[in-house]
Amino acid sequence: MELRQHLTTSLGRLITLGLAIVWGLAILAPVGYRADQNWWPPLLLVLTSLVALGIAGWFWRRWTKRSTRWQTVLLWGLLIGLQVIVALNWVATPHADLYFVHQQALDLLHHDTTWNAYFQTYPNNVSLTLLLAGLLRLGRWVGIDSGVWLNLIQFAWLDCGLAVMAHHLRKTRPGAANTFLGLALTCVPFYAYGLNTYSDILVLPAGLFTVVLMDRLRHATSPQRWWGTGVLLGLPLTLAYLFKANFIVLVIAVILILWLLPVARSHAGWAKLGLTALLGLCLIGGSAGSHVAQRAAGYTSDPQKALPAVSWIAMGANPAFHGDYNRYDAEPVIQAPTAQAKKRLATAHLKSYLHQLGPLGILNHLGKKARLFLATGTFDAFQVNSSFTRMPTWYRQHRATAEWLLANWAQLSYCALLLVNLLWGLQQWRRKTFHPGFLLGGLFALGLTAFHVLFWETEERYALPLLPLLLAGTAVGLRVPDRLPVARPTVVQRRLTGGLVLLLVAALGTGGWSLTRPLDKTVQVVSQNEGRYYQDSRRTLHPGQHLTQSFTAPVAFNRLLIDPNGTRIGQATLRQHGRTVWQSTPLTDLKRVTLPQQPAGTYQLTVTNRYAHHVLHLVVAPANFPLIAQPLTGESDHYLRFIVTRSVTAPGLSWPQFGLFAGGLTLLTLGVGTVYRRLWWP
Repeated sequence: MELRQHLTTSLGRLITLGLAIVWGLAILAPVGYRADQNWWPPLLLVLTSLVALGIAGWFWRRWTKRSTRWQTVLLWGLLIGLQVIVALNWVATPHADLYFVHQQALDLLHHDTTWNAYFQTYPNNVSLTLLLAGLLRLGRWVGIDSGVWLNLIQFAWLDCGLAVMAHHLRKTRPGAANTFLGLALTCVPFYAYGLNTYSDILVLPAGLFTVVLMDRLRHATSPQRWWGTGVLLGLPLTLAYLFKANFIVLVIAVILILWLLPVARSHAGWAKLGLTALLGLCLIGGSAGSHVAQRAAGYTSDPQKALPAVSWIAMGANPAFHGDYNRYDAEPVIQAPTAQAKKRLATAHLKSYLHQLGPLGILNHLGKKARLFLATGTFDAFQVNSSFTRMPTWYRQHRATAEWLLANWAQLSYCALLLVNLLWGLQQWRRKTFHPGFLLGGLFALGLTAFHVLFWETEERYALPLLPLLLAGTAVGLRVPDRLPVARPTVVQRRLTGGLVLLLVAALGTGGWSLTRPLDKTVQVVSQNEGRYYQDSRRTLHPGQHLTQSFTAPVAFNRLLIDPNGTRIGQATLRQHGRTVWQSTPLTDLKRVTLPQQPAGTYQLTVTNRYAHHVLHLVVAPANFPLIAQPLTGESDHYLRFIVTRSVTAPGLSWPQFGLFAGGLTLLTLGVGTVYRRLWWP
């Protein structure tokens, strides 16, 4: 018993220390070299997150004192209503891995069981493809547009996890349940990943299901309840593992917590042993059933073509990157002829990188990986969907500013979530008793971090399954005292509010340059970026030959990127209604072409090889679904790789906007201070 108490206490303290480190990273070092690059200064992030916590605490207290059914109905109505609006108005174009998954799912829908070579290299996406084919078939039967249908299905699946956790909290803490729903309502990554049909959204609710079922399991006294809950627990664990193999970490965390914490069941040792065996059988049975379904769909794996595990480890160790996937490591291994050759080449890469780094370099590289994995509260939300077939024009016009504000909101919210969970952990540390959900979620977080930071390659989105657990931890751990006894409450209130306002003004004054400095704002007007990843499909233009790609620009534009990431020399001509509106010089670098601003409308882009003796290679993507509205002229299933943008240099906020922003924050801070004065010192 003492050993068990010592282990749980040590684990809880380790989790709390981990939260402190991640909170420091989120405040001081959010990743600024990917999609999100213009973060608010650290002091401003801290202060705005405290103001946000003050508002959340006020709602928590009201919901705790007077929790009514209409509050819950209102929160669910707002959440579902906002999700439906987003699902109907934003439809993302499948890209990168999902480009292959979507094409293969459509082929299966038309009874074509010839699998693309991509799935031999990345067999982890075969199960997702089969599921997507089934969902698309159901969507056709319902008669809803496939993009909108998938968005609605994904939001509904996420809401299942939110509903299970909210119902679990409501049984004992109605205020916490409403707080949880309120936090989910304002969670930016949930909306972004609800538009991305990939495995990330499929496994997102798994942590919530697991925490709730584990709590129910610990309190089960009858054999029927114990084994019934065990079977239910095996379902989300198995499904999550089948779609994302790194969820084996959650399975291990569940088994460790099962054996570490006491349960109400009689003959606990035998019951735990039987349940451990049951979970193992679920994983084995699920894997076997998945292989049967894959073979029935015509898929046969080829071990000679699969990317070996050591290749992923080598990518994570490449000092030229931050531990994320890169094609410079992957492509040579993919092209190696046999499994042994692939493993030998990847092992050589890994040894070379470790030798190049050295002991201190390895520690520094692990720090870079940890920062990429844990420091950013957007979880790569604005990079997973790079292009959209449907997006409101007003949003497209102001996309750079809107996503800058949303990204910083996501970051300050993330800092607030981490702070509440950290304070909750410190309270439990002092009591030397830790909540089972805190231990399970924390152990999962430690395992996932160890997996991706110490061993595997890493990306921000791999940490996304931790976000719902942070929301639940905040809902449970948030506390606002009814009274705060002090000798001179009026003086204390003035000093606290005045000090916070002065700090806020100082942060806005010293950090104003970062909010108002000129930025290169790029509005993506049209994007077709497929054709290079994995397949590198090219079209060869001999001297004098050309190809034409039509496109519809919903807003004005002034830049073309034709087959970026390569040197392409040729002539670009832009026509509208058969009339030439712009033409480049005969030998122009096509990867970055600036032209006079053109209004919204439908255009024909013609690329011509003006060399006398050289050929021009252009990447052209084949597709059995529309990558953009129009394909290449004369072809129904090929699309030129190109991006149309509008680039302007403008401040993040103009000075009048900055004044409104600063004034609004200051008034909000004063308002929060007044509310708490009346609460604590009436």
